[in-house]
Amino acid sequence: MKKPLLSEMTLHEKIGQMLCPNQWDVFGRRGPGRAFTDEEMAQVHARYADGQFGTLRGEHTGVFYADPRYYVPVDREENAVEGNLFTLGRAKVPPVLYKKFMEGLGSYIRIPPLVAGDYTVGGATVFEGMSTIVNANAIGAADSEELTYQLGASLARELRCAGVNWRWAPVVDLGNRNSTASMRTFAIDDVERTIRLTKAYVRGMQDEGVAATLKHFPSEGRIEARDPHFTSPCCDDSLETWWSEQGRVYQELFDDGAYSVMIGHQSFPAVDDTMIGGRYIPSTISKKVITDLLKGQMGFQGVVITDGITMAGLYSLMPYEELIVELVNAGNDIILGSKLQSDVLIEQAVLDGRIAESRIDDACQRVLDMKEKLGMFRDDYGVLPYTLEQIAPETKGISAQIARRSMTLVRDRQQLLPIKAETVKKAAIIVSTHADWFMSSINNLKLALENRGIQVHLQRRLKNSAELKAISDENDLIIYAAYVGMHAPAGALRLFGDECHTFYHAFNHGKEKSIGVSFGYPYVHYDTMENAPTFINAYSASRESMDAFVQAIFGEIPCAGKSPVLLIPRVNAR
Repeated sequence: MKKPLLSEMTLHEKIGQMLCPNQWDVFGRRGPGRAFTDEEMAQVHARYADGQFGTLRGEHTGVFYADPRYYVPVDREENAVEGNLFTLGRAKVPPVLYKKFMEGLGSYIRIPPLVAGDYTVGGATVFEGMSTIVNANAIGAADSEELTYQLGASLARELRCAGVNWRWAPVVDLGNRNSTASMRTFAIDDVERTIRLTKAYVRGMQDEGVAATLKHFPSEGRIEARDPHFTSPCCDDSLETWWSEQGRVYQELFDDGAYSVMIGHQSFPAVDDTMIGGRYIPSTISKKVITDLLKGQMGFQGVVITDGITMAGLYSLMPYEELIVELVNAGNDIILGSKLQSDVLIEQAVLDGRIAESRIDDACQRVLDMKEKLGMFRDDYGVLPYTLEQIAPETKGISAQIARRSMTLVRDRQQLLPIKAETVKKAAIIVSTHADWFMSSINNLKLALENRGIQVHLQRRLKNSAELKAISDENDLIIYAAYVGMHAPAGALRLFGDECHTFYHAFNHGKEKSIGVSFGYPYVHYDTMENAPTFINAYSASRESMDAFVQAIFGEIPCAGKSPVLLIPRVNAR
C-alpha cells in the first residue's frame, strides 16, 4: 500500500497510530490454560479493528497460545502466571509462526502496525532458536565499533524473522553506580565511548530494518538511583551539567539519525519545576521537556514514545482520564501501555478543545514517517532474504567475540593469573545471587572447567569458615561467582542477607587460590568482594561470557577489556 496522507485518515485512525496497548488488555483475559474459542477470537479481532492501533507489543507472546491454532495446554503449575501463559523462558514461540500470527492481527488494521519490544539481551527469552547476547557493559568493555555494528545488525535480522521491527533499545542513560544504567549503558563514565558505540549499534539495527529507541530521555542524572517502576525519581542535574554529558549524548545520536526516543518518568526540575501533589511532574507529562526541549531546542524529528505508563512513578499521579490527555499534550507520539478506550478519551478531548488536532497530526505523521523509513509500505515488505537458521549462528559468533574482548581484570594483587591449567585438578564454584535462574546459567561455567578435565564442586553460599576450610583443602582453585542484575533483586543493586553473608567468611582460607568474578553488576568487586585478591568483571551471564572467563584465567585470551565504569565510583553517586 502507499503511505497514507493525513487528509485521507479519520481522526480515529490518526489517534490509533498513537496507541500501543498491552496485548493482554486487548485480548481481555487473565490467567492461562485455555485457548480462546473462535467466537472469542472474533471479539479480539474486533478490538483490533476498532482500535486501529499503530503498534503491537511483540513481547506479550502468551497471546499467541490463546489462539486456538497455537494452543498449548498448561500442565505444570509453575508455568502458570497471572497475566501471561508461561513464565519467562519456559515456553518459547516459533518465530515464523509468530510472524504470521502478528500479520494476522495486523490484517484487521488498515495501516500496518509496528511490532515492538525491548529484547534487551536478544530474542532468546521469547523466541525459539534466537540468540542470547552479551549485555551492554560487555559491549562497552570490548569497545569495538565494528563488532557493535555487526551485533546490532545481526540481532535485528533475527527479530525480523519474528516480525519485530521496532526495538526499545539501546539505553543511553549515564546515571551512576547505584542505578540500573550502570549495566544497561555501554559506558556510563565515558561519554565519548557511549556515543561511538551507540551510533554503531543504532546504525546496525536500522540498516536491517529495525527502528532503534534511545532511552530514557532526559535520563536520571548523576545522583538519582530510584526506580520509576516503584517510585518517582528525579534528574537533579543542572542544565550546564546535563548539556555537557547526557544532553550531548542525545544530541549527537539524534543528529546521527536515531528513529525514536523513549521518555522516562523521572522529573527534570532544571527544565520544568511544575509540581503536582507536592512533587515535580514526571518528564512524560512535561511539555517543557518533550515539546520545548526535545522537539524544539534539540530538533528531534523522530517518534517519541513514553516508557510504560503503568509504572508507579507515573500511573498513580492522577486519574487515567486526565493522564492520557496530559501525555498527548506534553508531546508524546505513542503511549506505551495505553488502556482500552484511550482512543475514545483522546477523541473526545480533541472534540471539546482540550487537545489540538494539530498535536494528533504531528504524532501521527511522525509514526507514519518512521514506518516509511522501515519500508512498511512496500508491497514486498516482510519478505526476507534469510532465515533464522542462517542468522542465529552469526549472532552467537559476534556475541562470543565481544565476550572474549570484554574480560576486564579489576585486580590481581598476588599475580595469580594466568593459572597453569595442569595445576588445577579440582575447582570449587561458590555462587552468590538473588536470581534463582542464575544457578542454571552457572552450569555453563562448570561445564567449561570440566571440559578441561577439572573436577568441579558447585554450591550456593557459604555457611561458615569451617566449610570454606574444607573446600579450600579439597580444591586447587576457588571461584566466587556473583550475579546482581536489573530487578535481581528488585529495588536494589546489592547482595544482601544470606547471599551477602558468604563474604563474612570468604577468603579466610584459600585466598592465594581464589578468584572473584561478577557476571552482572560491575561494582560487586567494590561493594562486596574487596577482599578478593584477584577479580574479573565478565559482565554478562551468557554462556559465551562464562567460556571467555575460563579462557582468560588460564591465559588462553588476554584480559583486554576496558572498564565501562569507574572502578572507584564517583563520590557524588550515593
